[in-house]
Amino acid sequence: MADVVARTNGSSAAAAAAAGHPAPERERASLGALWFGFFGAPAAWTVQVLVNLALASHACFPALFPLAAPVTGGLRVITFAVSLVAVAVGTAATVVAWRTWRRTRGEHQHASGRGREHAPGSALLETGEGRTRFMALAGVLTSVTFLLVSILNTAAIFLVGPCAA
Repeated sequence: MADVVARTNGSSAAAAAAAGHPAPERERASLGALWFGFFGAPAAWTVQVLVNLALASHACFPALFPLAAPVTGGLRVITFAVSLVAVAVGTAATVVAWRTWRRTRGEHQHASGRGREHAPGSALLETGEGRTRFMALAGVLTSVTFLLVSILNTAAIFLVGPCAA
């Protein structure tokens, strides 16, 4: 029995080594770049919303009743500065995600030479190929989306009054 297990493990290990890694382009993208491209812009937008909401809430509603004008002088300048930082981080995350996707976009089942092993519709799913490319592309989509939302939040600073009811 142990001999059968050893032969099976040996042949599957040899087959796995011959088949190559399911993400052959993984060296072209660092893990940090993938994660920053995916989470950088959403994290920046989250900080932008939470900080600006806290600042505006306290400036316009410091006690029991809302005020017509903010208590804090320069509220728009402070919220604009926070928003500029968020837009800068979102832009950086978008650029990193885009560059990472450009480096890994050729990663698919044919690049590893295993394109004919599975049915065309399920090859990527069954072999797990394209993981680096998928994460880079997902980073592009999330970063662009949250960058646009951060820009719209920045525009709202000037379009909506700080203590508007």
